[in-house]
Amino acid sequence: MRKIWTIVKKEILDNLREKRTFIIVVITPLFLYPILFMAMGYFTVREKVKEEQVVYQIGVINPDADNNICRLIKDAGNLELLECKNAVESIKKKGVEVVLKIDYTKYLKRILIYYDGASKDSKNALERIERILTNYKEDIIKKRIKERGINENILQPFTTERNNIASAKKMAGYILGTIIPYILILIAFSGAMTSGLDITAGEKDRKTLETLLVTDVKRSEIVIGKTLSIFILSLLSTISGLVGLMITFSSGFSIIGYELSSSASIPWLSCILILLVMLPLIWLFSSVITLIGAIAKSRKEADGYSLYVYFLVILLAVLSVMRLTQPTPKLFMIPVLNIALLQQEILVGEVNISNFIITIVSSFIYASLAFFITKSIFKTEGFLFRE
Repeated sequence: MRKIWTIVKKEILDNLREKRTFIIVVITPLFLYPILFMAMGYFTVREKVKEEQVVYQIGVINPDADNNICRLIKDAGNLELLECKNAVESIKKKGVEVVLKIDYTKYLKRILIYYDGASKDSKNALERIERILTNYKEDIIKKRIKERGINENILQPFTTERNNIASAKKMAGYILGTIIPYILILIAFSGAMTSGLDITAGEKDRKTLETLLVTDVKRSEIVIGKTLSIFILSLLSTISGLVGLMITFSSGFSIIGYELSSSASIPWLSCILILLVMLPLIWLFSSVITLIGAIAKSRKEADGYSLYVYFLVILLAVLSVMRLTQPTPKLFMIPVLNIALLQQEILVGEVNISNFIITIVSSFIYASLAFFITKSIFKTEGFLFRE
């Protein structure tokens, strides 16, 4: 055991002494995502305020056909009315965002709306116009019904009202559950990949692995020492990222576009628990990175292999965010995805015991399997020094 910890101590100190690795593993997760979310929140709010202040030009063909529509557009305050003759030409050449054309069929009046679906301004103007036309249509219907002596309530046979029974704390957990698991998984794998490839494949390039192999240290001890070193560095990166995210969200959820009541708070106990359930996944990542380092002939080749694994990790993590239905027990047997889904349940405060057991057991099985494969490969000279 002393020899293993000697390897661990040596690898961790070597990595942390290197500025690049220290910045990527510790500093970047702590500050990158807080800065990213704050910047996103700032620009989102800024763009929203800016869009509300923009005055869009609305073209109308034959405005005399319905003066009420023209009056409503003028009264809106954020729309400018222009008379035009050709809809397509006006939108493409004259800076008009939306054009209305009033046609008459045999039985009713028809309003044709022309807009540019590839233009953000045109789509924003379209939303404003459609709100005006919807309200105008409702007013006309109510007026006609009233003229016939019919109660207006005939148009509204029933009303609906939404009542969200979820507490502010539960809503905060739900929002965090769509963000934190995905980011933590990427941080954990990035931390393992950054440090691990240098600990394993990097030693082949530096020709220092041979020195370690000629000592009285067993191959199994080398594998454990290197995997444990990667595990600790990846865990350090994950903790740093989680702390950075919690500091960011403790200032409020408005930075990501959500408005919650002031009673919404960060579920700190849940955050500690999701960090604990990350341990088998981090061990899996560490074993896989060690395996890649053992198989690869050089650091460059190892970078290529790890990139494919990174894409797979991203895919599985994204699936946890994109799901539309309640996850089935089978999903809790898929590595990476199961940890993300379990973390979501923890943050919401509705952990299913069977899902918890399936996730932890399967994750330990996958991690152990990857570790033993790595251990067996390390004992093979051909894999360590293949040409």
